[in-house]
Amino acid sequence: MTDNKKAKLAAVGACIALFANMGMNSVFTIFLPSFVSEWPHANVATIALAATFGCLMAFACSTFLVGPLLKKVAPRTLFLVCAVLAVVYCLMYYFANGVTMLIIAGLFGGIVLSIGTHAMGVAAITPYFAKYGAKTPLIVSIVLASAALGAAAFSFIPGILFNYMNWRSVFLVIGAIVVVCDLIAVALIPKTERSGSVSAETENSGELPGLTMREALSTSSFWLVLFGILFITIMYQGLCVYMPTYLTTLGMSQSAASSMQGIMQTVGIVFIFAGGALVNKIGVKGLILFTSIPLALGCLLYAYAFPSHVSIGFAVVCSVLCVTGAVVTNVCPTITPILFGQKNMNQINSVYSGGAFWGGAALASQVVGRVITGTESYANGFLTAAVIGIAGMALLFFALAANPMKKRENA
Repeated sequence: MTDNKKAKLAAVGACIALFANMGMNSVFTIFLPSFVSEWPHANVATIALAATFGCLMAFACSTFLVGPLLKKVAPRTLFLVCAVLAVVYCLMYYFANGVTMLIIAGLFGGIVLSIGTHAMGVAAITPYFAKYGAKTPLIVSIVLASAALGAAAFSFIPGILFNYMNWRSVFLVIGAIVVVCDLIAVALIPKTERSGSVSAETENSGELPGLTMREALSTSSFWLVLFGILFITIMYQGLCVYMPTYLTTLGMSQSAASSMQGIMQTVGIVFIFAGGALVNKIGVKGLILFTSIPLALGCLLYAYAFPSHVSIGFAVVCSVLCVTGAVVTNVCPTITPILFGQKNMNQINSVYSGGAFWGGAALASQVVGRVITGTESYANGFLTAAVIGIAGMALLFFALAANPMKKRENA
């Protein structure tokens, strides 16, 4: 098999794996109204702790576990593990008898999430970056867009199945889809490739320019990017977590609210593609603006304009603005080589794509949720999300201004 063919198969396999795993882990917000109905004694923010702790577990695993795994374990092996873990995860939800069980299931889901989504999906194709050449940003955007496609598809699936079965049975169907997709990914990704971005010999030779992980940790840019991605994710996920419940409180059916999130995720795929295709023209600063400004505007429209214009049409308009937040996944692999080079790109990018992203997702449900429950106002929650997101955008610009690679080159 030629290297070019291996590269294509790896990219396709990564796309399928991200589609399934991100899809499975994006459905919690769709089921939130069902959980509230099943356990009415618990408020919405308390039930959302399942998502919070799940994302915190994903943050911990992505930050401290995925990096070492990338050096030793092939992506196809981890996707096979994900297939098994996905079955357990869905069965835990199926047999859940209370909010505590939901939270335990969420913690377990965080492990699946950290292994099966962003970090591992990109790791499956990084050994072939040289083969992709100038198309590397586009290839990365396609792989990441497959995750958004999964989130979109899995948002529509429950809305359809709710008409025929209860939410517990829907979880089993979702688990079956994930297992099949992970097994297909295992079959496609070449057996002989390890997940590290470079071989040990090349890395040790020092041929690749850049900072080591230890050197990156000592720079201000590393931490500015970490919190910048985290804050923008709080804005994006803060809206996503509570939008379906918000819409149902305004009179929409659960199926319609589910479809709104599905539309949001579907249109988001176009923006992820656009981010990858345009990055060479608009630059990373343009990409950051593209990620943050429309999303903040969409949050504010949902907060203050939507209640006076409750309609599916206006919800679509607001959501189209908000979907640019999905492009934060493009920012991670784009900004890493600019600030830190390629020497330890996979390890650093794992912290951003996995750690910072899922750390923000974990905080989002509680930061925004506690504002909503404390003030009894969804508008206040969405306003808080927008302010935090704009602060994250500013941190990313500060990180670029303190670029450690430029300082090294000028020294």
